[in-house]
Amino acid sequence: MKVIKIIGKILGFIILAFLIILAISFSIIAYQTSRSQIDYQEQIYEYSNKYNVDPMLTAAIIKVESDFDNSAKSHQNAKGLMQLLEDTARHSAEVTGIEYFPERLEDVDYNLNLGVSYYKYLYKYYNNQELALAAYNGGVGNVDDWIKDGTLDKNDPNILDIPFDETRAYVTKVDSTYDVYKKFYKDQLPTKDQLSNLKELSIRNFKIFISDLINNLS
Repeated sequence: MKVIKIIGKILGFIILAFLIILAISFSIIAYQTSRSQIDYQEQIYEYSNKYNVDPMLTAAIIKVESDFDNSAKSHQNAKGLMQLLEDTARHSAEVTGIEYFPERLEDVDYNLNLGVSYYKYLYKYYNNQELALAAYNGGVGNVDDWIKDGTLDKNDPNILDIPFDETRAYVTKVDSTYDVYKKFYKDQLPTKDQLSNLKELSIRNFKIFISDLINNLS
C-alpha cells in the first residue's frame, strides 16, 4: 500500500512538473509572439524573391536592425529598415548596379532593394550566412582580416570567435530570430490579420511547439 502511495506521489509530482513546464513554455512563447512585430511583408517578399534570399532571414535582419521601424536612425546615422550607412548603401548600389540616391534611404522599397541586394552580395562573396551577417554589421574588411589571421574559419566559422562584441551579438540575434521565424511560421511570414490577434497566434505557436515536442520524443 505504501509503495502504491509513493508511486502515486511520484507520478503526481511528474505530472505537476510537466504542467509547470508547459505553462512556462506557453508564457515564453506568448511573450515572444507579442514581440513579433512584422510589417512590410509584401515588400519583404518582393525583394527577397528578387535576390533569392529567404524572406524569413530578411525579416530577421530587419527585426534586429530596426525592429521594423523605417524611421529608425543609429548613432552612426544608419537609416531605414535595414539600417544602411551612406557608404554601405553607395557600395551596395555600385556592386548591384542600382542607381544611388542618398535622399531615398528611408524609402521602404529603395532601402530594402539596397539592403537585401547587399546581403546577397556578401553571401556570394563568403558563401556563408554567418560571415555575410558579420560583414553586414562589422564590415567586409574586418571579416576578411579575421579570416586571414585565422580568427574565423572561412568554411566553418564559429560565431563565438567573432572579436567584436557588437558584431558577435548581432549575428547571434539574427540567427536566433531566424530560427524562431522558421520554427513557428514555416515558409510564410505571419499576415497582418494573424498579428492583429496575438492571443490566437500565441496559441497557434504553442500548438506547433507541442507538436514538435511530441515528434521529437517519438
